[in-house]
Amino acid sequence: MLSILKDVDPGFLEGLLRRKNSIFLKSCLLTPNSHRVTEFGQHMIFDESNRLYRKLIDFRGTANDLSMCVFNRIKVSKIRAERSLTNDPNAPATGLKYVKELVLAKRTNHAFRMVVVGDPNIKLGEIGIPCHVAEDLHMAEPLSSRNWEKLTDHCDLMILQKGAIHVRRNGVLVRISVMDQLQRGDIIYRPLIDGDVVLINRPPSIHQHSLIALSVRILPIISVLSINPLVCSPFRGDFDGDCLHGYVPQSIDSRVELSELVGLNRQLIDGQSGQNLLSLSHDSLTAAHLVLEEGVFLDRFQVQQLQMFCPHQVGMPAIVQAPLRNRSYWTGKQLFSLFLPSDLDCDFPSNGVCISDGEIVTSSGGSSWLRDASENLFYSLVKHHGGDTLDLLYAAQAVLCEWLSMRGLSVSLSDLYISSDPYSRENMIDEVFCGLQEAERLSYIQLLMSRYNHDFLAGSLEVSQKAMGFNLEFMSIMQQKSASLSQASVSSFKHVFRDIQNLVYNYASKENSFLAMLKAGSKGNLLKLVQHSMCLGLQQSLVPLSFRMPRRLSCDAWNNHKAHLPFEKAHNVPERPGPYIPCAVVENSFLAGLNPLECFVHSLTTRDSSFSGHADVSGTLNRKLMFFMRDLYSGYDGTVRNAYGNQIVQFSYYSAEQISSTYNRASHAIGGHPVGSLAACAISEAAYSALDLPVGALEPSPLLNLKKILEAGVKSNSSEKTATLFLSRRLGRWAHGFEYGAIEVKGHLERLLLSDIVSTVMICFSPETCKSTHSSPWVCHFHIDKEYVKTRRLKLKSVIDALNMRYRSTRMEAGIDLPSLHITCKDCSAAEMQKANSKICIAVAVVETSKDSFSLLDTLRDLVIPFLLETVIKGFSAFKKVDILWRELPSTSKSSRGSTGELYLQVFMSESCDRNNFWNALVDSCLHIMDLIDWERSHPDNVHDLTVAYGVDVAWKYFLRNLNSAVSETGKKILPEHLVLAADCLTATGEFVPLNTKGLAQQRKCAGVISPFMQACFSHPGDSFVRAAKTELSDDLQGSLEALAWGKTPSTGTGFSFDIIYSEKGYEPAAPTDVYALLGNHVTSNRQKVKVTLDEDNETADKALARRLCKLDDLNTKRCKSQWSIANLRSFLSFNDIKKLSQALKQMLSKYAIDRELSEADKSIVMMALHFHPRRSEKIGKGAMEIKIGYHKEYEDSRCFMLVRTDGTVEDFSYRKCLQHALELIAPQKAKTYKWLNGASRGPTASSLQNEVK
Repeated sequence: MLSILKDVDPGFLEGLLRRKNSIFLKSCLLTPNSHRVTEFGQHMIFDESNRLYRKLIDFRGTANDLSMCVFNRIKVSKIRAERSLTNDPNAPATGLKYVKELVLAKRTNHAFRMVVVGDPNIKLGEIGIPCHVAEDLHMAEPLSSRNWEKLTDHCDLMILQKGAIHVRRNGVLVRISVMDQLQRGDIIYRPLIDGDVVLINRPPSIHQHSLIALSVRILPIISVLSINPLVCSPFRGDFDGDCLHGYVPQSIDSRVELSELVGLNRQLIDGQSGQNLLSLSHDSLTAAHLVLEEGVFLDRFQVQQLQMFCPHQVGMPAIVQAPLRNRSYWTGKQLFSLFLPSDLDCDFPSNGVCISDGEIVTSSGGSSWLRDASENLFYSLVKHHGGDTLDLLYAAQAVLCEWLSMRGLSVSLSDLYISSDPYSRENMIDEVFCGLQEAERLSYIQLLMSRYNHDFLAGSLEVSQKAMGFNLEFMSIMQQKSASLSQASVSSFKHVFRDIQNLVYNYASKENSFLAMLKAGSKGNLLKLVQHSMCLGLQQSLVPLSFRMPRRLSCDAWNNHKAHLPFEKAHNVPERPGPYIPCAVVENSFLAGLNPLECFVHSLTTRDSSFSGHADVSGTLNRKLMFFMRDLYSGYDGTVRNAYGNQIVQFSYYSAEQISSTYNRASHAIGGHPVGSLAACAISEAAYSALDLPVGALEPSPLLNLKKILEAGVKSNSSEKTATLFLSRRLGRWAHGFEYGAIEVKGHLERLLLSDIVSTVMICFSPETCKSTHSSPWVCHFHIDKEYVKTRRLKLKSVIDALNMRYRSTRMEAGIDLPSLHITCKDCSAAEMQKANSKICIAVAVVETSKDSFSLLDTLRDLVIPFLLETVIKGFSAFKKVDILWRELPSTSKSSRGSTGELYLQVFMSESCDRNNFWNALVDSCLHIMDLIDWERSHPDNVHDLTVAYGVDVAWKYFLRNLNSAVSETGKKILPEHLVLAADCLTATGEFVPLNTKGLAQQRKCAGVISPFMQACFSHPGDSFVRAAKTELSDDLQGSLEALAWGKTPSTGTGFSFDIIYSEKGYEPAAPTDVYALLGNHVTSNRQKVKVTLDEDNETADKALARRLCKLDDLNTKRCKSQWSIANLRSFLSFNDIKKLSQALKQMLSKYAIDRELSEADKSIVMMALHFHPRRSEKIGKGAMEIKIGYHKEYEDSRCFMLVRTDGTVEDFSYRKCLQHALELIAPQKAKTYKWLNGASRGPTASSLQNEVK
């Protein structure tokens, strides 16, 4: 700011600004990046705001010119700008791009990005980095005494190469050219070395395990990274050009967090599904499947070769000596058991696998227990052995790949032929052709059973015979014109086509490599093999097209395609303008070759057009869920709270009533765990995986269904409302009771208009009618099929009464000018001309003669006919459609009669119904059929209507059930706690909030939290900032997004605040003790609570000897005996001291019973004597634990001291040898003549010694 004003008059500045630092961020409120030029790609964007800032920075002129520049800048600010009244679709973005690029985006210089390849020789927790790349990546490490030698060698080498290095000292870069200039505490930037930890990521980071910390391994390779192929699963990648991003941590805290929280050994359980994150894959999975087959044997040479890769020793051979070859053989199951822990016990009943004590006992087939199924081997390994599973997986991969290379596995064209000889292949192709014909026939039968073709199926013999000549072409045309007919036909065809696919298992040999990989689940699928080798089968377009396909895919059929148009008209095929749903059967395979039309159809129908249409849906859902749930964390009290306002979202994260899971989640119960972010990532992963699912024109999209469920809280006036009605269980008492009940409910509720049953409407001129009834000569005839009336259970009188009732009620309303009508049922000559006795005619005449004839004709045509056709003749006008549907029941709730599902009805609201009164109107309409419906389970499908009708708890359960079903349709498994937390987050205010900006603002308002910055980052940043500025709002920046944007540590995870609380349990204070008595009776001991007895009689007389022994103990403790001399030793002990010690030891031998341990005081005295033993080191051994009295092993009646060592062994020793050696050191002249056994004087007692020794 001062540089802007430097060219202004100095006198003006001195009068305006007395202190130069007063203008710092006070006179001009600017964000740090406000005048920064935004860079997008190769272009730099300058808006009007940037240009005016540039003028201020480069200002030269007077004070008036400066004020004009500031005024121009204020005029273009968004605070004073007028809002545009027109919504231009081509207008620029609302500022989200600028917020992301300038505020939220962070840059780092310690990162790399390279293509990744697979290397099975690298451990699972490692990543191979090229040596020249590792030299350019630097890691900051403080210089300390621990790493001084390692870092100084590196610095010395760098100084020799470059002449100087730069280190950071006290936050400032310092140039170092001499090694003596280095100081402890300097931050050294060294290149990566083996063992360093880096954070690896493969964008997009849509799930928890896309960020993994791996250990660096420097490799002499160029331009690629290397990882173990088994680690591809967490990254959702492969080796077809995928890139990995790496980040080098610079602080010790970040490196510790990466190792302890993000390391691969800490992420063995998938946080989304609860299953194991890693398992065998690719070649190792194929080898595991092959080695576990029956009849796989290995000789001694093969076992010895594979033994080098195994962590355990091989056991005894299964065949000790073969009868013919005279060799020993091991089975494949024994080989697989080599890398299993010896204490592993698990069963997998679905695959017939039993493992006992780390050995595979039985294995009947199938490899799902080796992959990521619900019951698999590696989940059991993770559960029982934790981080050791990585080593077991690596060993298994090495053993299996080595065995596979010894066995051999190659893929050739012979595997595509499936059959081993031309004769069997010809038979296989014939069976395929017959199967396709059967599938086509059954699909056409299903097509005929539809209601649209009921007349064709039940027609007269003459009509049926006439139709037999064109039935196949007729069915093909109708199938592609109607979505419902096409769906019925395709479902029937696929049911038969599954049997065609199973022919692969009948004709393929066991040596077929494709079949081995399919059974193992390592590569490919059965449909692709069938399409390559047998036939492509049914090809159906994923989206409607503007043309249809001929029934037979040949060039002649395509050339004659236009000739079918007159054919359609000749056989009364209804002409429906609009899109077709093309589908055709391709009888050839890729191996046999496709003709041009078959190739065109295949390329057209397999085009993945669903991805481009919904590619942004997954990203949008991910972004919305993260904004709603990012700041939810688990507290130390077990609750789940929101960082904004500390609002409670869940009282218990792991509720037994809501969640029943099998894996251990104790580690996730730590306070500060970001449970909201993990739940949002889990649901977003399901949304992204739904993009890979092909969405046809006849099938609902799992992705859009998930989006609909998550956005259920959005109130819309245009969406269609529905309700679900379940049938009463009492209908099961009768045969087909549910079917008849469903038809009854449907007939009672569904709106049936007159236009739905009328086949022909005509206006006839009848002068005779005019003369006889004094009405208009123009009569309107409505022709109705008698069979259709009978099928819908209609009565002609009820139809006429409904027309008259609506006519009378409408005439009474103001603003509707209907003429007087006369509605009757009569015989019609026009109807008889078409079909005798097959039509019913309802005649409507105008009972008015005042108007001229032509005006009455216009009234009939334009007013009366549309009005009567819209009349509801049965059911209720509020419900336009009622569908009878079927749903599968869970295995635990199947009916006693063995039914796998149940019928239910879905009621659709019509446009004439009040949206807010839909459910109440439906309940009132069902009063006459109340007993047919189970009202305890029936509900509206809208969560808002469900909340109003039954409360938020019922709506919550309904939302959770639908969310679980929608996630299952995507093919992903998500732990229940993630879904429960999402439901609780959306209902934290007491009602469902929409998953959009309004819903987020509503949540914050109910919590009493103001967060304009987060609202701006979510949507419309300009409007959010302007609104906050006008209302003078302030933001406390409490969330994770705000913390990351402004360089702070988020308050979740390791940044979560905690208090150290003292726990008194187990640390209660002891009872009060007399201090003087404690000091007077204190004895040092290795044991606690030792009872010490005092002998007051001899305490004074023996203090001198006790002090000397105490000093001797101190010297031994300090290990300074090597510095002793004979003179020093004699200064501590005298001949009389040795004599008194002898008498005390002799009394101990007689005082204690056999096998009784010495007291602590006596033990210390004996240990002092033992130090003088000539072979004391041999006697003490690994350490002395106790000393007791026992009999000598050679002299049964002779007592001696027994030393009990710490390893449990017992050794005897003679105290006389100890004292004899002590005399030789202290009084050598008396050691030869003095006899210890005949000593007359009474020496000191043990009681007198123990008081002063300790």
